[in-house]
Amino acid sequence: MRRRLRHAAALLAGLLLLSPAAAANAAPSPARELTVWLMWGSVPQPELEWLTGEFEKDHPGVTVNVRMQGWPGIDERLETALNSDEAPDVVETGTTTTPYFAAKGLLKDLSDQSDRLGAGEWIPSLRESGNWQGRQYGVPLYAASRVVIYRKDLFAEAGLTQPRDQQEWLRTTQRLARAHRAEPGFQAIHLPGQNWYVLSGLLHDRGGRIAEYDGTRWRGGLSTRPAAEALRYYGALQSFSLAPKDQDEAHPFQYEVLAKGQTAQMIGLPWELADAERINPELRGKLGMFPVPGTSADRPGSVFLGGSHLAVAQRGRQPGLAADWVALLTGPACQERLATANGVLPNRLALARTIDDPGVRVQAQAAANGHTTPVDPRWPTVEAAPNPVKTLLTDVLTGTPARVAGRRADTVLEERLNAGPAPDGNTAARATRP
Repeated sequence: MRRRLRHAAALLAGLLLLSPAAAANAAPSPARELTVWLMWGSVPQPELEWLTGEFEKDHPGVTVNVRMQGWPGIDERLETALNSDEAPDVVETGTTTTPYFAAKGLLKDLSDQSDRLGAGEWIPSLRESGNWQGRQYGVPLYAASRVVIYRKDLFAEAGLTQPRDQQEWLRTTQRLARAHRAEPGFQAIHLPGQNWYVLSGLLHDRGGRIAEYDGTRWRGGLSTRPAAEALRYYGALQSFSLAPKDQDEAHPFQYEVLAKGQTAQMIGLPWELADAERINPELRGKLGMFPVPGTSADRPGSVFLGGSHLAVAQRGRQPGLAADWVALLTGPACQERLATANGVLPNRLALARTIDDPGVRVQAQAAANGHTTPVDPRWPTVEAAPNPVKTLLTDVLTGTPARVAGRRADTVLEERLNAGPAPDGNTAARATRP
């Protein structure tokens, strides 16, 4: 009898262990940590605190460890970290480098998450830049497009309005130059000689591409007729600028030039307007923005869309939590907060059009006609010094015929893009024409 009672007691204890009440009183499961690498400035601190709080509330027992990174040297640091046993779970990657990390097998394929993540609503060129060989590895976090930042007061004094197309823009710039020709140091537009992002947009406007994939190899597009036309227009605009012909937009920083008060226009990122006002408070209320004009009044210019992706590390320890974090940060609620706080484009154009911010509105007008660089893991080698597109610009602006300089640039471009294994042809060809 005692043996039966002891047996019954043991069975009862086992049942209690399986009951909800017993489960609630059981020892908690080990705490889990999600490690995230984000770039400084991508997610402002208030939004990051809100995001982390929401995520941890929905995932009891999980702690989010966000490690902020700076852009200089990030590609090398990322590659080292993603190859290690201590790989972060989520990483932020630049739109031009996501295919590089995907091709090396360092990122998880998120194609099966596309519906959950709202991929059908993303800005097309951002979706393509996170796609490698037909699979989605990068989820758009934000985008930014270049706009024309201009002096509203100087336009008004000259009786000028925002230009509707590129020919009118050139005439507007010429009139500004004439109106202030007696002022030493005045620039109707500040346009550095090596701003290849601007050239890329002008090239796309004319039906050209920096490079296209023909199914077996990349072919440079810098010696074509559209490239010659784009270079001619760039040179016409640059003739009204005092910027060096052999430097880019960071040497010196454009907003610092604008802040001096002797520049009527510049092509830059929207937050550079606030940077100029911060340096020179007298400019507050005098600066505005309009989209880079296109070749016709019915379509804005094709602008380069920069930005970044979120990706899940192949060697991360928390793939499920990582995917949940990506879904939350790139979802509509958080995207609206980021766009409002940072003035960047959210990953959905429909959402961008609802945000009451002048910078976001101007960028949204151009984003539908935006583009990125050719989608290939070897693209970063093109941007490495010496960047052949920058060299091309300086050569043409200092007197080399466009076709001659273009052939030189295409030679370098093709050497770099065709080095190593060839990519999937269908993917590459599609990505050059978003």
